[in-house]
Amino acid sequence: MSDEQNMSELEEAQREFANISRNLLSSYSALAERAEVVELELSRTNTELECKVIELDRVTSDLEAILSALPTGVVVRDAEGVILRVNPAAQRILGTSASDLLGRSEHALLCGANSNGSAREVSREDGSRLVIASRYSEVDRAPASSDDSATGANGSVEILDDRTEVVQLTERLHAMDKVQSLGTLASGIAHEIRNPLNAVQGFATLLERELEPDTKANHWASLIVEGAKEANSIISSLLCLGRPEALVSEVIDPDELLEQAVRAAIPVAADGSSSSSKWEITSKSTVPHFMGDRIKLRQAIRNLVANAIDIQPEGGAVDVELLQESGDILVCVRDAGPGVPDDLRGKITDPFFTTRAEGTGLGLALASTIAQVHGGRVEVSPEASRLGGAEIFIRFPFTPVS
Repeated sequence: MSDEQNMSELEEAQREFANISRNLLSSYSALAERAEVVELELSRTNTELECKVIELDRVTSDLEAILSALPTGVVVRDAEGVILRVNPAAQRILGTSASDLLGRSEHALLCGANSNGSAREVSREDGSRLVIASRYSEVDRAPASSDDSATGANGSVEILDDRTEVVQLTERLHAMDKVQSLGTLASGIAHEIRNPLNAVQGFATLLERELEPDTKANHWASLIVEGAKEANSIISSLLCLGRPEALVSEVIDPDELLEQAVRAAIPVAADGSSSSSKWEITSKSTVPHFMGDRIKLRQAIRNLVANAIDIQPEGGAVDVELLQESGDILVCVRDAGPGVPDDLRGKITDPFFTTRAEGTGLGLALASTIAQVHGGRVEVSPEASRLGGAEIFIRFPFTPVS
């Protein structure tokens, strides 16, 4: 090969190399421009993504705050029914903590898919009773894209509503309506009955004095007087139920109050002697002096103690205690009788409701009215007392001596 041919081939190779270099430079420039465009798009996308993340965090934080502030309980489960989260209201209603619920599939007070929205009375582990209504709803899984038609349950939500206070207020309102109707009736007939009743009592008393002692006629006259007095007492109770008198507030010695109420509740035998030996009655107080209507409170406590005695006609134990709890005064009367069945607990303070043939059904109703005028109420424990029978409370706000 000649030198001229070699030079020609070299020049051709140099030209091709120059062309390739130019093409590479052109491609690099285009790639650099494309990379710059992509970098700008990526930067803009990252900025938008950061904004969305911030917005998502804000929405999540707002939803968490709303969930925590809801007064109703919320229990969230996954598709397998495992509890994923519970809000503070649900923890309060169920009487447990989130750590005891998370990861579990059931709880004694949760109904899950069986929830129908109706109220039911439940008992928590600490013994307290609540009225709860629960509702259940499945969370549907949305399609991942327009081409994805798969749907189904992705979990569930159970809503818990504590209706205890509403039920209690409704019951108290119904009781007040009954008492108001009774008071209207009693006021209308009290004078019409009392006038002839006083005449019967007066003439029977005169007749008792005129007749020879220890005779049948004298005994019958005394029975008429006693019957008239009892009927008059019932009329007075009816009037007090319907239109209770205003409170006469005074300083009350708790020990003296209990002593007087217990003494008044002990039945008196036919010969006039006390029959207290049949019952073992104990009383104690752990509260300081307070303000209240001594006469009315003594009558209310007396009625509760008398009820505990009457329920044990053959004798038994009765315990009366006065104590403070969360700013309230509690008068606790416990007995060793048969107790109060669950289906009767809400009725025993109704006027004229009684389970004894000789009872009038006004004692506990009057105690309830007296508690209400003091800003309180009568409560019946769902559990047996420590004596084995019933445990009935009078609860009203503590008013210290100024």
